[in-house]
Amino acid sequence: MEAILRLASRQFGLFTRRQWLAAGLTARQLQYKLSTGKIRAVHPGVYVVRGSAPSFQQDVMAACLAVDGVASSRCAATLWKFRKFERPVVEVLVTKAHTPRLSGVVVRRTGLLAPSERTHLGAIPITSRARTLLDVASVAPERVEGAVDGALHRKQVRLSALRLTLERAGARHPGRPLFERLVIERVNGRRPTESELEDDLLAVLRRYGLPEPVPQHEVNGRRIDLAYPDLVLGIEADSVEAHSAKEDVQRNATKANDLLEWRILHFTWEDVHTRPAEVAERVRHAIARRRTAPAAA
Repeated sequence: MEAILRLASRQFGLFTRRQWLAAGLTARQLQYKLSTGKIRAVHPGVYVVRGSAPSFQQDVMAACLAVDGVASSRCAATLWKFRKFERPVVEVLVTKAHTPRLSGVVVRRTGLLAPSERTHLGAIPITSRARTLLDVASVAPERVEGAVDGALHRKQVRLSALRLTLERAGARHPGRPLFERLVIERVNGRRPTESELEDDLLAVLRRYGLPEPVPQHEVNGRRIDLAYPDLVLGIEADSVEAHSAKEDVQRNATKANDLLEWRILHFTWEDVHTRPAEVAERVRHAIARRRTAPAAA
């Protein structure tokens, strides 16, 4: 019994029937523990030790144990702490043709999951970061670009890993077309955005039909969050966290001096999220003015 408790302590308080029997215990002993409330069934063949702290990780681990799968898609994106993925969703990926239905769990099937596309995050089996991004492209297409850019910016994943995952992806994978476009753009030199606020600001520009800006455009060794280089027009996403320290105030002043010939628009989180139409109109107006007088200050 001590062996199974040690195992459960590494698995968020969980163990399977197979693990119980492999530890030399009997089915009758298992039934007795269930009847006394020492353990509780979570899914068919998966049990939790009484007193174990419930958590999202425990829910994910239980699902993986129940179907011999790996955390994937939005679930894996949450565990990897990708941008815009904070809402817990239990999703697992399996390569088997048939698995039991699990309450509160999304089970997806695939015929293609290379050994390098599965790993562990602690005890939890999970798709690799690159494979997670491919799968997210099919189930959360509106969030995958920010997740890709966040992972690249934070060096959670290498562009080479994204390219390899793209090469391995089957032609029938529903996320492949979008994932392929995002990867090719970044292979061709598109820099990743550096914050969620930049992602949200970019989404506003697209929603209102404005021209696509260049992210993280470099001028005189300085980077502009979003830029229209041909118009010498830039847009900065200003977050309180990014601009509150004294040294950041100085850095921003120096940056402004290095970009004197540029027209720079500044928008805050409140602008982007509560006044998107006004933000779009200001950008549209600035574009129109720069097109008629591009050298104007």
